[in-house]
Amino acid sequence: MKRQNISNIAIIVIFALLHFAVAIIGRMMDYNDDIPLTILTITMVIVVSMRNQTRIELMGILTLVCTILGFLIGSWLWQPISKILGNDIIAPAISTFIITILLGLMTHNITLSNKRFRNTGTTWQPSVRNIIIVALSILVIRLVYVALFRVEIFSEGMLYVTLSEIMSNSWAVILLITGNIVIMMRFQKWRNRGVVLMTWITAIVIITSLVSYYDLPNMESPAASPSELIILLPSALLLEILVFTICYLVQTTRISRLQLSRSEYQYERLKQQINPHFLFNSLNILDYLVQEQETERASTFIRKLANIYRYMLRNDEKPLVKIGEELDFTKMYIDLLRERFIEGMVFVIDIDENLYDKSIVPCSLQLLVENATKHNIVSAESPLTIKIKCDEEFITVSNNLQERTHGQPSTHLGLANIRRQYMDITRREIFVEKTENEFIVKLPII
Repeated sequence: MKRQNISNIAIIVIFALLHFAVAIIGRMMDYNDDIPLTILTITMVIVVSMRNQTRIELMGILTLVCTILGFLIGSWLWQPISKILGNDIIAPAISTFIITILLGLMTHNITLSNKRFRNTGTTWQPSVRNIIIVALSILVIRLVYVALFRVEIFSEGMLYVTLSEIMSNSWAVILLITGNIVIMMRFQKWRNRGVVLMTWITAIVIITSLVSYYDLPNMESPAASPSELIILLPSALLLEILVFTICYLVQTTRISRLQLSRSEYQYERLKQQINPHFLFNSLNILDYLVQEQETERASTFIRKLANIYRYMLRNDEKPLVKIGEELDFTKMYIDLLRERFIEGMVFVIDIDENLYDKSIVPCSLQLLVENATKHNIVSAESPLTIKIKCDEEFITVSNNLQERTHGQPSTHLGLANIRRQYMDITRREIFVEKTENEFIVKLPII
């Protein structure tokens, strides 16, 4: 990983030096068109993204954003540098060098952080054809903006004036943010995603421009000519692209974190059940029942063991399950424990049936019961009492504290995974309390 980081940073510096050289040559030849710089920026973003094995849609968004940011910042930054240096040839080169370094590092950090999630939920994998389509599409957009801002109605600096005008209107900013949040929330449910997405983006751009043009909610009549509305549209589109990108990155990170957290939680659940210790004890119990010719008990034990795995497989992809279902599953697990600990275990379950249709994280009750038996002494002389109670807000699992003095110390990984599941899915915290005589965990009811 360290070698990869150094290599990517070296590539970014090389592209920054190329930007510097092209900018100087262009100024010396009196060629002020920055299309060659745009092509270099697009190439740099694609190279860094490919090295970090980035999904094609994220690669495209980052390429577009870097191109726009390079255009906006570059058109402004060289001027104060020129005033400081007093040189109109070196200033743009220094400006584009700085911007390239910053954009390259931004691309590298974003794509690197998303690298481990690159295979979640995407079907359009990077290929030469797809990458060429992305690069050419963004280059066309850039060329359109270059041509557009050379039209007579766009005086010098008009872009920044219109951007400031939109950003100074609170309702326009709120519309941009809320509109893109709605897109993120509904995008996965749309059938024809491309058409609906473009319709939403077009509507947001037009309405944002109108809100800014009429200075809503003041409802003032525009003093300027209607051409100002035409000028506002491309500026609103630039802002929409940036806001959409931010929302997309936040949503992607949230979903990726949720998927990773769920995978870790599912692995922990499976490990709790399939670890050799659990299987060894289960098979020993089954062997004992067979040896004692307790065929009915053995058959019941096998069915309950099968039902435990069936429940886990059935709810493997579900973020939440009904309390009634989870309680039935936990009771099956308790029955297996009773076969193992014939004496020394007491269970008290007090949950109102009216709450059975509410939800909790799957297998959370079972994990808490498993933890109680794993880390405490269970014997006829020192019975372990596990209580599962419920109120309107929480399910509480508690046990009397009689910790084992031997064996592996607790890593608290099970509790950490349950806590993360609740935070990722519901944004609610679980509560853990350890007193001198009792260990208590409260799970929020959803």
